[in-house]
Amino acid sequence: MPRALPLRLLSPAILSIFGLATCASAAGDILLIPDSGADKVWAFNASDGTYITNNYFPADGIMKQVIQIVQSGNGTLLMTDEQEKKVFEYSESGTYLRTLASVSDGVTTGAYGICVKDGFAYFTSGFNSGAGKIFRVALDGSGAPPTVFCDFAAEGDPRGIIPFGSGFLVGNSTTDDIEFVSATGVVSPVPFADSDGIISFNFPQQIQPLSDGGIMLTGFSAPWGIYFFDATGQGAGGFTSPQVFLSPRGCYLLDNGDYLYTGGTRVDVIDGKTFINANVANQLGASFRWITRFTPTPTCTGDVDGNGQVDAADLAALLGDWGATKSAANLDGAGTVDASDLAILLGAWGDC
Repeated sequence: MPRALPLRLLSPAILSIFGLATCASAAGDILLIPDSGADKVWAFNASDGTYITNNYFPADGIMKQVIQIVQSGNGTLLMTDEQEKKVFEYSESGTYLRTLASVSDGVTTGAYGICVKDGFAYFTSGFNSGAGKIFRVALDGSGAPPTVFCDFAAEGDPRGIIPFGSGFLVGNSTTDDIEFVSATGVVSPVPFADSDGIISFNFPQQIQPLSDGGIMLTGFSAPWGIYFFDATGQGAGGFTSPQVFLSPRGCYLLDNGDYLYTGGTRVDVIDGKTFINANVANQLGASFRWITRFTPTPTCTGDVDGNGQVDAADLAALLGDWGATKSAANLDGAGTVDASDLAILLGAWGDC
């Protein structure tokens, strides 16, 4: 495959052809980024990538090495955990609900990418050649165990996965290709995007869909970068060093047209007009993973017990959890129930 043109050489008009222009966002949308170095989840603004909090979901002893978070479509969040070899379901407030898949279900080589389609979660597993699989698990609350949707072993090791047309696009970390997998779990003999892993992307990680049907993806190994492909799998530009500071894992096209990406201890942004890289967060000991847009369900601020009123019962719950790091009374999302949360509750006193 020929080397993609550096995106910095493409004009804004050409960028719009490939669907890379800004798009409107829902108010309050945030970006969730797991930090597997501290076993917690950070939050950033979906419009411009600015930092919100480093403790959106505090460490709880359950998360160990979360790679990706997605919304289930049922008001909950799903998390893949590489180290634990599990898929967790959490409430939107960060409370562990259940484990959807584990080693006992055949997830023996980690859980990586995940997506939701038609009431099912599809997630990838595989680190050693010959062990790659894509699992499917129902989200209907039945508790049915996951099943193998696609035995990926003959193709390599799957990483990122997104719905695409009638099937899925899956990153192949062995062949450095993006594969098309049909709705019945069959891998196409012709890759969606064919890379030699030398002058194009190498070790694909996160895949993000774009509004025109194309994709944005990260290549973790040299020549590391962020790459774009149109809806037919043709190269549509990309960033490599020096625009991309270090090996990227996660990527996201912000609403303002800038490009947020993660790598190691850093979350960086590339300006969509000047193509200059800037650091957003750099946390010693962090290990930032993939980026997911999250639209929280609207809630009644201060209604800790969910009865439609902010009243004495909510006040009692907040005071009872004073100083706690995992509580519905953590109203400001800062990670600890304190005076700030008390002020929010008292300011919202009364009917919702």
